[in-house]
Amino acid sequence: MKQNLQHIGLFMGILLLFVISTSMVCSAGVNGIGITTIEITPQPAEPGNDVTLKIRVINEGVKSIEDFSVKIDIKYPFYLKSESKNFENKRTLSVGSSIDNTYYLTVDSNASSGIYPIEFDVYVDDVILNPSDNNVYVQIIGKPDLTIKTDAIDKISPGYTFPLQLSVKNVGTGIAKNIKISSESENVLILGSNIELINKIMPTETSQTELNFIVKNDQDPDAYQFPVKLEYIDEQGNNYTSTYNIGINILNRAEIGIQSIKITPTQITPLDEVHIAGIIENTGNGDARQVLVQLTTEEGNYKSFVGQLKSDDDAPFYFDLNPGSAGKKNFNLTISYSDDFDSHEVHHTIPVEVNRPKSNLIFTLALIAIIAGSVIYLVLKKRQVKNGQE
Repeated sequence: MKQNLQHIGLFMGILLLFVISTSMVCSAGVNGIGITTIEITPQPAEPGNDVTLKIRVINEGVKSIEDFSVKIDIKYPFYLKSESKNFENKRTLSVGSSIDNTYYLTVDSNASSGIYPIEFDVYVDDVILNPSDNNVYVQIIGKPDLTIKTDAIDKISPGYTFPLQLSVKNVGTGIAKNIKISSESENVLILGSNIELINKIMPTETSQTELNFIVKNDQDPDAYQFPVKLEYIDEQGNNYTSTYNIGINILNRAEIGIQSIKITPTQITPLDEVHIAGIIENTGNGDARQVLVQLTTEEGNYKSFVGQLKSDDDAPFYFDLNPGSAGKKNFNLTISYSDDFDSHEVHHTIPVEVNRPKSNLIFTLALIAIIAGSVIYLVLKKRQVKNGQE
């Protein structure tokens, strides 16, 4: 029994080997067709230009191939203009023989950089029997073209920084690499090294970047266009430079602050009249208009109108007021003004402590009031007696 099983196993092994060998022979016969690229001119190709492609089909098998034909499968970004021979006519290709064909193609003008396949379909007896790799690969290198878009910029003041959103888009067909963004203006600079770097931007892609610019202090207010330069290279190391003007509106800005405040008396009681004297100053580069200083306390509101305050000027303000009841309290000071940008308010708190009158002071005041009342009473009494005698 055991010997019979061994004979059966040996027979199955021989049968399997026969099947595999037969398959390999058939496969060799089918896959004996090889496609070789002889010429691609130019290489790399450029969008919008022509490409000459020459290929060779070889019978590398062990038998002749009957009713043999080859069809080119043209896909974007290529267009077939013409060819030297018609591979689509059926023919016999004997063992070891080959046949060449030349194709004249055009590359689409909008094709992006990349490696594109051109496929060839091999037919035997109208049955497609393609080799393992029946593609020819053509490299296309386009030319990059960068453009800039920005958000609207308005109301910038000399000496101030402002963020700027830049959208750098590659509207070309090639890859832009090592992109440098710099300001060409002497008065509007990029903070830091004045250069922003972007590694690369693929065709049709957009790179978003935010840069912080600063306007020099001595820049006169006006509408300006400052240039931003783009420098970059393509895949072959060719250099490109382009400049774009960005509009900006520089305006004057006022900066109102309190230079000093003095309060008298230094020790305040509810019986005192408080005198507040202060000085405001404009440290900005623009004029402040309609300047008004207001003081708000528990007892009421007080106003001091200053009017216009030019750059680097100062002006005094005064308030005389009743401090109110004893205790710790805050007097609220508000400075309102307008400049080229808008209306503004500056708030300042003045802490004040109103002390209770001392007891001897109250006694003295009461004694004075009693004495004064007594004197008045005696004078009136004396007049009444005198009038009665008369």
